[in-house]
Amino acid sequence: MNPLFIFLQRLTRKLELQADLEVVNKLLIVYFVNLTGIVFNLFFGILAFLAHNNILGWVLTGIALILALTLVFLYFTKRQQISKIIIALITAIGFLYLLYSGGTSGSGQLWILIYPTFSIPLFGIRRGNLISFLFFVVIIISLSLQNNLHAQQTYSFQYALRLLGAYTIIHLLVYLNEYLKFHNYNVMERAIIESKNDARQKDDFLSKLSHQIRTPLNNLTVVSNLVNKSKLDSEHRDLFDTILASTINLINVVNNIVKVSEVKIEKELSSLVNFDLSSSVDNTLKLFRDQHKERLEVNLHVSRLIKTNYIGDPIRVKQIFLNIIENIIKANPAGRMTVDIEIEVAEEHEHESDLNFAIRCPQLHLDSDDYGNFYSKPSADLIKDGTYQPDDYFIDFTIAKKIIEYYGGELKISSLHDLTQIEFGFALKKGTIGVHKSETDRETTQLLQPKNRVELKNANILLVEDNAINQKIIILSLKNVVRNIDIANNGKDALDKFGITKYDLILMDIQMPVINGIMATKKIRELEATSNTQTPIIAITANALSGDKETCLAAGMNDYISKPFQVEVLVNKMRTLLEN
Repeated sequence: MNPLFIFLQRLTRKLELQADLEVVNKLLIVYFVNLTGIVFNLFFGILAFLAHNNILGWVLTGIALILALTLVFLYFTKRQQISKIIIALITAIGFLYLLYSGGTSGSGQLWILIYPTFSIPLFGIRRGNLISFLFFVVIIISLSLQNNLHAQQTYSFQYALRLLGAYTIIHLLVYLNEYLKFHNYNVMERAIIESKNDARQKDDFLSKLSHQIRTPLNNLTVVSNLVNKSKLDSEHRDLFDTILASTINLINVVNNIVKVSEVKIEKELSSLVNFDLSSSVDNTLKLFRDQHKERLEVNLHVSRLIKTNYIGDPIRVKQIFLNIIENIIKANPAGRMTVDIEIEVAEEHEHESDLNFAIRCPQLHLDSDDYGNFYSKPSADLIKDGTYQPDDYFIDFTIAKKIIEYYGGELKISSLHDLTQIEFGFALKKGTIGVHKSETDRETTQLLQPKNRVELKNANILLVEDNAINQKIIILSLKNVVRNIDIANNGKDALDKFGITKYDLILMDIQMPVINGIMATKKIRELEATSNTQTPIIAITANALSGDKETCLAAGMNDYISKPFQVEVLVNKMRTLLEN
């Protein structure tokens, strides 16, 4: 591989730990011009000494020393503007001296031709063009007054004219190149923004479409469960079953529609906070230990080398494990299983750590399609009689895969004997120990505090739902199951009621006016952060796009159910959170 490419790659990676991409690009140019200037001035300074041109040797060596001091100044202060001015000024002085003296062999004046090649990229199109032009004017003045200045080497009019012409051509070519780069960058940036807007509009449309379809479907499903079929004659019972079957088929259609929406891991939606990696992962795993404690054992092994906090987005890290562990459970619907998770340090750097994550579980028997989707293989008997539904075996690692790729890693799945191993790795910037926990970590820690056991029949429930029909349907479904149900029409109303009444459990819709369900949940967790109490929250939402469940859980909710749902499933989730 090209040594220069390796050097620039390492320098770029190191700079990215200290600044964003735009600043890194500017810093890279300054560093490269500075380092190149040091090397060339030292090299030709040594040649000048060997040619017994001591004055030129000391001039070039002095310039190299000033550039080296500028490099040190830039490294510790990151003050680009001052560094660029010093580089441009000292280099201009050196080139003018070469024009005055002619260098060691009478051709030193040719170095002035490279001044536009670094001054314009260094300062940008406008300032760089002006600086290069001013240097051009100084050259004209120097050539005009060469006799008055008693120059060591003089130039004929024809030679000076060719020198100025070459400088002009190089200046124009560099300016044109920078302009085209600037123009293409703006065109690409507009195209990216338009593409993101189109993708966001598509996802928003699918989300709204899913929400609008799922809500009436949920009402059909729940009301169907409330109908007493024994009071229907055989003909009406058959018609009723047909309606119910059509409703279920329509639910499957909606599920297939929302699967085409890809997970978007956008930089502007990610936060950078100091967080405890081990605690964040363990708190996420505890959700599964609590919900599936009868048949799931999750063991977390964290390397002793991990002794520091990291800077990143803990919600993204939690989403990875929520997505992977949930699919492992889905692929193993029966029987007890053990999942082992190891976090190791692959390589330590000054500002970051390369981490490796390995998850071992019972063999998943996966197949994949051309789009990177994974499916667990149904048994041969189910395939033979054709009774299985493909969607029941859909294993969606899209969320984890996208987040891992966002962090520069790769998701790998391999099977050996009776085990499947899921591996991935990425780098995280090192944080500081002893800082206050981030808001998300405080919420999650509070979420996992022990709570008093409450029987479902004695529970006081808060239903947060803005749709009156949905309120009525859920109340009809649960009125004989719980002691009391209060209604909040939006997130703000829920916060007001939560502040004056003690609730045993909250059923939270997501899309609501004033304050949505995600923000309301975060506010509730903030209110609970000062006490040892914690109210279970279940998201009941028509949002079913990829990543919605993980977003709800990472925000502090205990569980999630998407519309349409079976009342028995909701009741079981409520009983699990209240009575276990």
